[in-house]
Amino acid sequence: MRGTYALARVVVIRGTVARTLLWIGAVGAVAGLAVPSLTGRRHGALVGLAAFVVFALVGLLQRYRWYTARANTLERAPFAVTTEPPIETRHRLARGNSLWLLVGMSTTAALGLLGGPAAGMLVLGYGVGLFCATQLLARWERGHETLVWARTEDGRLLGRRSRIAPFSATGPAAGQVRRPVVKGAGRAR
Repeated sequence: MRGTYALARVVVIRGTVARTLLWIGAVGAVAGLAVPSLTGRRHGALVGLAAFVVFALVGLLQRYRWYTARANTLERAPFAVTTEPPIETRHRLARGNSLWLLVGMSTTAALGLLGGPAAGMLVLGYGVGLFCATQLLARWERGHETLVWARTEDGRLLGRRSRIAPFSATGPAAGQVRRPVVKGAGRAR
């Protein structure tokens, strides 16, 4: 890839997405438990528990396999890239996905009022699975002493995996940035 562009840590991007899903699922599950629904609390909770377990496994296995496959084909980060600090990645994603968070919480809360905590627990389970997959990727990074990066425009909450550019690799020191750094420019911006 040519030109200067920004990279963000994959662990930070996906960890932020996982936490968003955890909040959405928790709000939906609490709404389903707080108010009697059409299915009743007991049936809704049992269906929700089953959905939680299934989607936690789906999130974990599906995402971990994908992360591992991408991590095994890493390209060394080009000379002229900007690495984004983790706090900036989290803030950028929070700003860019605040509408999705509001819509997701409203939807799962409404579904919780109709069908109990099942919808919220489904989303919560997927968030837990995604969070576990992210933690396994962080463990892979520590074991290989390599950080995995993605282009910042690939860090959307909802995106097609086929459109995501190849991941890049750097050494562990690149993860310590506090301000955006342009590699090869000789100074921080």
